[in-house]
Parts: sequence; structure tokens; C-alpha cells
Amino acid sequence: MFGDISLTREIIVAEIEDDALLGIDILQNDEGGPADLLLSRGVILFQWKEIPCIQVGLKEEIRKVRAADNYTIPGQSEAIIDVMVDRLESDDLMQDKELIIEATDHFKETYPVHMASVLVDINTAPTCKIRILNPFLTSWLIKQYTIIGQAEKIDHIKGTVVEKEHIDEEDNFISVRRVTIKQDEPTITRATEMNTKKSFEVPSHLQSMYENACKNRSPEEKWEIAKLLCRFKDSFSKDDLDLGVTHLTEHSINTGNAAPIRQQPRRVPMAFADAEKKA
Repeated sequence: MFGDISLTREIIVAEIEDDALLGIDILQNDEGGPADLLLSRGVILFQWKEIPCIQVGLKEEIRKVRAADNYTIPGQSEAIIDVMVDRLESDDLMQDKELIIEATDHFKETYPVHMASVLVDINTAPTCKIRILNPFLTSWLIKQYTIIGQAEKIDHIKGTVVEKEHIDEEDNFISVRRVTIKQDEPTITRATEMNTKKSFEVPSHLQSMYENACKNRSPEEKWEIAKLLCRFKDSFSKDDLDLGVTHLTEHSINTGNAAPIRQQPRRVPMAFADAEKKA
């Protein structure tokens, strides 16, 4: 079977398992006329139908990625631009054509910007979109048709880490955005140790500290902060009468064999002269 073409021939072949082309006796002496091999288009014209010729065992040519228009990347900003990926005649025959785009070494050396690697499907639109980050103050101009990257075919996608960005980052257009793998948010007053499944409460006198420390933190980081505060809760003063001066022990400083020294009394500043006299 070759697409819509079905042939019935008696053929004697060797015991091989590799793919092979049809013999010249079939291609030239068919009832519908001889076949034409259009290598420039990568097809075989057989019985008035086009059959794509796909090379087996050869690495696909790396495609060039060019800017679709003139783009100015402002300083300290991120821009999404359109790019054009080189196409082949056989691309239209493929249902899924996914390529990964990465910046070329020449582009990295010429422009002090960063381009994120992106997975695109070139059959969905004439152009593809990529992200470019300019961390410097100077704006940079990328002219049309500038080669900024290269695209290669991937065999398959193993999976997606996360479908979308963090829910709090949807309106964030000025800084790096986060993605959250686990969306379960811990409560402020109670947390659960992920390893031992042990429940504990954040003490009331540490609530404000816990809330301030958990801003813009991931759920895993919030667990660690709650565990740290609960572990050292006795090191924090509950009120003004909790921690203070003690008479249970004395603190001494070992000076060794050093002899006492004398220093001239320091002059009291004029601003505190009256207070010194009253004392």
C-alpha cells in the first residue's frame, strides 16, 4: 500500500528487513505508465498520484529561524516577536510538525539579549512566536530576516510540567514570572509536615512574622517556614514580660593575663551636659 495506491505483484526478494524502493521493472512498466521521481520535490509521481519520499536514517537538516519584521527590544523588558522557520515540501504532508527553536551562537555574540527555547508547531500558523529578554538599559533593534535561531525536529514530547503560570502572575509584565507545580496552598495557622504527616500550629505571637515571610512564596517554602518557626518558638519573646534580665547566672569575660588599663574620661557632648549635671 502506498497511500491510495494498491499494487499486486509477484516479487522475489532477499531476506531483508530494511525499507527499500520499488524496482525499476515496476516503476517503469506499470499499466498506468512509468513513474517519475521528482527528487527536487521529494515525491514519486506514480499512477497520477504523488507519494512522498522520506529519507530513513539521515538526520534532518537544521532549519534557520528569521525575524518576521523589524523589532525594537526596549531596555529591561521582555518582548514576544514573530519569526519565520524554513519550510520543506514535505511539511505539508505531516500532520504534526513540532520543532524546538534555540538561539544560534552568532545571535548570542551579536546581541546581548536572551532568547528562551520554545517548542512550536509550524503547521498551525505562517509564523511562530518566541520570547526575548533584554536585561540591560540599552534598547536593541533586530532587523527583518535576521537569523536569530535554529529549529530542529523532536521525536516526541514526554510530558508537560505545568499547563499555565502561577495564578498570581497573570498580570505581571515587569518581572520574572513563576510557575507552580502544586497548587495546594497551606493555611496560615496550620501546616502539615510533608514527610511525617505531623500537624502543628504556628504560635499566635509568630503569626505576623509568618505572614510577612510567606509573601510570594511557594507552598513548599511555606511549609519550611512554618516548621522553622515552630521548632524555635521558645526563642521568640511572647510579650514584654517574657524575656528579660535574670539573676540565675552570671556572665564573665576571661581577659587572661591582661592588666587593667586606664583611659582619660571622655568629654560629654554639649547637648547632654545638663542631663549629666542633674545625674
